[in-house]
Amino acid sequence: MNIKIATLLLLALCAQPALSQTAPPPAPAADASAALTTRLALRDLWVEHIFWIRDYATANQAGNRKQADVAAKEVVANATAIAGSIAPLYGQPAAEQLLKLLAGHWGAVKHYSDATVAKDASGKQAAVAELTANAKSLAAFLAKANPYLPEPTLNALLSAHGGHHVAQIDQLAAADYAGEAQTWQMMREHILNLADALTGALIKQFPDKF
Repeated sequence: MNIKIATLLLLALCAQPALSQTAPPPAPAADASAALTTRLALRDLWVEHIFWIRDYATANQAGNRKQADVAAKEVVANATAIAGSIAPLYGQPAAEQLLKLLAGHWGAVKHYSDATVAKDASGKQAAVAELTANAKSLAAFLAKANPYLPEPTLNALLSAHGGHHVAQIDQLAAADYAGEAQTWQMMREHILNLADALTGALIKQFPDKF
C-alpha cells in the first residue's frame, strides 16, 4: 500500500464513535476529586508520549544523534510509567504485557522515522504494517481487561494515533512545518480524548477505587 494512502486511511479512523457509545451501562458514580486526579495524571503521561516521540523524530531528521538518543530513552521511560499506572488495578503481569505492547508501538514509529531518514520506501511500508498490527493487539488487550473499552472503537482510536505519527514524520521530512503544527494540534487533542476515555473506563470498572 502507498504510504500516503496508508496514512490517510489511518487518519480517517478518527471519525469513529466515542468509546462511551458502545460501552456497557455505567457503574455507580465515583469520587470526583480522585477521578479528576487520575484523569489529569493519565493526560500528562500520554501527552509526554507524543512529545518525546516528536522530539525523537525531529532530532532524527536533523541528524542530531545525541538529542535523538535522549528522546528515545525518555520514550521508554514514559512507556514504563504508563504501563506501571495500571499495576495497582490489574497487577504487575498485566503492566508488563502493556509495556511490551507499548514498546511495539514505539518500535514501529521509530522504524518509520529511521526509514524516512534513510529514504527506505519498503521500510516505511513495513513500519506502517507494524503500527497497524500493534494497534489491533493493544485494542484487544485493553478490551479484554476492561468491559467498558469496546475493541473495534479502541482499534480505530489507536490506528488513528499511529496515523498521526506517520503524518508528522512525513511533514518533518518535507520541511512542512505549518502542516506539522496542525498535525500536532490534532494529535494532542486526540491523545487527550484517548486518555480521557481510558480514565472513564477505569472509573466505571473500579468505582470503589475512586
